[in-house]
Parts: sequence; structure tokens; C-alpha cells
Amino acid sequence: MRALLAMAMLLATPAIACDPDEMERAMTEICSAATTGAAEAVEAALPLARAQEAASLQSQLNSLRRICAEGDPAAAARDAARLARVAGRIEARAEQPRPASF
Repeated sequence: MRALLAMAMLLATPAIACDPDEMERAMTEICSAATTGAAEAVEAALPLARAQEAASLQSQLNSLRRICAEGDPAAAARDAARLARVAGRIEARAEQPRPASF
């Protein structure tokens, strides 16, 4: 969650519009922070996830890291937030009381 807070702080700082290299560096930093936050959420959800969900979470996280490094960091940062949300739902599902079984 600290990574998501760091990302929000980075988004609030003005970028140097005249320097494309600086803008690319800032976007990569934001992407890395978002991916780190999503990785923390996935790590917390993995023990509670079903096998298929765990494989999907890991696959999506690996894809985000690849997109962050080689593709569109803004899209990866946006998708990292979505992945963290899915992981949070899996984690929250485990806290719901289960019906009694006989």
C-alpha cells in the first residue's frame, strides 16, 4: 500500500514537459511503484486463492512487469491497480463466515 501512496505522490508532482527522457523516467518510476503495490496485494491473496486464481494472479503480475519495462507504463500502472483490487477481493472473501457443514 505504501507503493500506491508513493505513486499518488508522484502523480501529484509536476513533470518536466520539455524533457521527454525525464518524463519517461517518471512514468517508469510510477509504473514500478504501482507494480510493487500490486505484487504486495497478490502475495497476500495467494494463500487464500484457488489454484486457477493463483495462476492467473501470477500471470497478470508477470505481464504487468513486462509491460512496465517494455511497453506502456501508464497502462501497466492502471492495470496494476485493477490487479490489486482483484487480489483484495480474494483476500476479503476468505474473511467471510462460511456456512456450517454437517
